[in-house]
Amino acid sequence: MSQWEPTQASADADAPAPDTFCAYLAEQLIAKKGFDPGTVPEAAELAAHCDIILSRHDGFSLIIACLVDREAHPGRTFDLSPAAVEAIGRACLKYTGKVSTTKMPIGIEIYEVGPGSADESRRRRLAAYKRSRLFSKVMPSAWIVDTTSASVWSNARWGAAVARGLFIRKLLRSPRESDAALRASMAVAVAEPSFPWLTYTMLAALIAIFAAELIYGIGPWTKLLQPSTSTLVAFGGLMPSLVFKSGEWYRLLSAPLLHADAVHLLMNGIALFLAGRILESLVGRAWFATMFVISAIGGSLLSLTLNADNLVSVGASGAVTGLFAAILVTSFHFPSGADRTSLQMAAIYVLVPALLPLLSTFHGIKVDYGAHVGGALGGLAVGLLMLALWPRSEPRPRCRPAAAGVAMAGLVAFAYPALPLARNYPAAAFAAVLFPEALLPKSDVDARAQSADLVARYPRDPRARLFRAAALLETNDKMGAERELRAGLAEEQLWRSMFNPDLSIRLHTMLATLLADTQRPDEARAIAQPACAATTSGAMRALLDRARLCGT
Repeated sequence: MSQWEPTQASADADAPAPDTFCAYLAEQLIAKKGFDPGTVPEAAELAAHCDIILSRHDGFSLIIACLVDREAHPGRTFDLSPAAVEAIGRACLKYTGKVSTTKMPIGIEIYEVGPGSADESRRRRLAAYKRSRLFSKVMPSAWIVDTTSASVWSNARWGAAVARGLFIRKLLRSPRESDAALRASMAVAVAEPSFPWLTYTMLAALIAIFAAELIYGIGPWTKLLQPSTSTLVAFGGLMPSLVFKSGEWYRLLSAPLLHADAVHLLMNGIALFLAGRILESLVGRAWFATMFVISAIGGSLLSLTLNADNLVSVGASGAVTGLFAAILVTSFHFPSGADRTSLQMAAIYVLVPALLPLLSTFHGIKVDYGAHVGGALGGLAVGLLMLALWPRSEPRPRCRPAAAGVAMAGLVAFAYPALPLARNYPAAAFAAVLFPEALLPKSDVDARAQSADLVARYPRDPRARLFRAAALLETNDKMGAERELRAGLAEEQLWRSMFNPDLSIRLHTMLATLLADTQRPDEARAIAQPACAATTSGAMRALLDRARLCGT
């Protein structure tokens, strides 16, 4: 892209009168819309056919505004041919940039400003200044600004015509702003750049948590450093069934800190670094941390609402999407121009793929668009609040102590899940060694037939031990049955809450009656006590009563 440097250029030696509306419109375009006086050398011929020429270059696109002052020069018109304007535009395309691989267009806006209505002949003449082909990168447009009737006509595209038309009509109908007010509207206080240590701290925390997933995870991880699903659940992955049925709401806070594999972490880490490098210096650490907290919670809430009960969701992508949504909103703190556009483009590059379901999976992992949208809504809300609290005369948004309070509360909230997760981790780890429900035998006959295989594959599952004990008792192998029943009860504290109480009753009853049958009555009564306390009727109670194991 060629170096852009506007040069003062005008073919008319007589400058427009400073009190004409054309001159005032030029001042407003400079102050409010990011234009600069002058243009590039390739557009010098445009300047020769108007009274004022302005340019706006934001690093991506170039817009040249040619203003004809019909108050200062009654009857003057813009008389350069549409073909010549097209040729000048093509020569200036070297100043526009690219978005991805798409070359950005150049706009040439032609204004005739002064008394005189937009009659048919005048509209027909100016309507010729338009895009010559559907995909042409040169996009001329024309405007008639009637200072007598305060009306505006344009052949510009609908969105541009409405926005710029409203802007000009407001200027026509409102008292003029002073030079001091215009200068104040252009001034934006900018904070001194600072090292983004909070961003690096957050990245280090995410890496440390992911390392813990691998080191202390349940079951092996793959070559791509992908922890097992059991690991993600044990470390606090967001699973609707566990939240709604077991009341584990802390998973809303723990899930954004986990990642499904190394690629997942890398992508979120890069995005967090890019967002943090912009926001931490721009708005300060307190507001940056607040954005992350609110966006993370917003992402978890919408993910919880939309996802299936058995789906495990993890990742900081909701929070990161919220950060980029906040960047997009806060860009409007700056006047039109390069600063605003660079922030908007940085946000759009991330938001478009994050919010549009172009891919249902990535690297075998389902993309949680609920978390992305929820995070974006959270970031949007904080961004709008911040924008309302950010005068252009101040380098950063106001209410920083309140934002710091929210950030500290968020830090405590994100740390809280460590307590219940540590308490529940042994049970979660144990759940991973149980055989899946799909392997549960359909009858007692099947249970005994499959018992040897189930014990070999799932030696810590108490159901497998119960099935095996029943099979051994059929062959009168009392010693083997006792061994299996004791193995099944060995970890009862871990599995008791996972199964129906009937499993514990059956194991205790079978072992107690077996001990009584082998002349160990005292030990039999001790083993029988939990079953005696848990049941007062039924087949198991009948066995206990027959052996006189529940009496005093």
